[in-house]
Formats: sequence, C-alpha cells, structure tokens
Amino acid sequence: MGKIVVEMKIKNLFDEVRAKAGIIKKEEIRKVMVDALVDTGATMLSLPIGIIEKLGLEEAGTREVRTANGIVTRRVFSEVRVEIQGREGGFQVLELPVDVLPLVGQIVLEQLDLYPDPQNQRLTGRPDAPDHVVVECY
Repeated sequence: MGKIVVEMKIKNLFDEVRAKAGIIKKEEIRKVMVDALVDTGATMLSLPIGIIEKLGLEEAGTREVRTANGIVTRRVFSEVRVEIQGREGGFQVLELPVDVLPLVGQIVLEQLDLYPDPQNQRLTGRPDAPDHVVVECY
C-alpha cells in the first residue's frame, strides 16, 4: 500500500465573503495550491504555519491534539475553502509545524465524499456516485 498525495486549492473564506460584498477585489482573495497527504488517522484539515500565514488566517482557539509524540496543544484557525478534484467545502484549520506536509483528515474526506484507494494511491468518489458528492442524512 502506498501513500496518497493530492493537489489541493485553498482560499481564505473570509476573503471570499469580503470580495462578494465588494469590500475587496476578487483578485485580492488569498489562495494557495499545495500537495497534501491524505491521512485517515487525522481528523481535521491541518496546514503548516507558513501556509496559514500566507493565507492570512485568524486564530480561532486551541485544541488538544493526540500525536505520535503524545498530547499537545495546537492552534486552530479561521475557515478556508478547499477544492480537491473539483469538490469544495469549508473547513477550520489546525496548525502544523512549518516543515510538515499539509494533511487532509477524515472531516474533509467525509464532507467532500472522497474515499482513499491506497492500492492505486488516489482518492475516488463513492462507487454508487463517483462523479458527485452525496450527503447522507438518516
């Protein structure tokens, strides 16, 4: 089995709201393209602090995080809009150290209805609806 790395477009969601309101120009929306590791052991979208700073995200609090080195406290930042394989969603961001690859966690995979295919090292849509998001609500 191999690791899955995906290309991800990330935009500052607050900038998008301000652009729609005419406060800033659309071209002023802060955004980045990154390669991210799909990590089914991670819960949230996690980004290195350098990317968080480039996007201009605001600190929204802290969370205790269980890591391989034990429990640590990490900062959580304001929402971003993420696009992976044409599917978009809004997510808060958990801070990672500067030299770590961005992580796509379970919440992102669930909301975007993407499934890891480790054998082929890619993400896929659900077998019964591979080309679009299906939201379950029981």
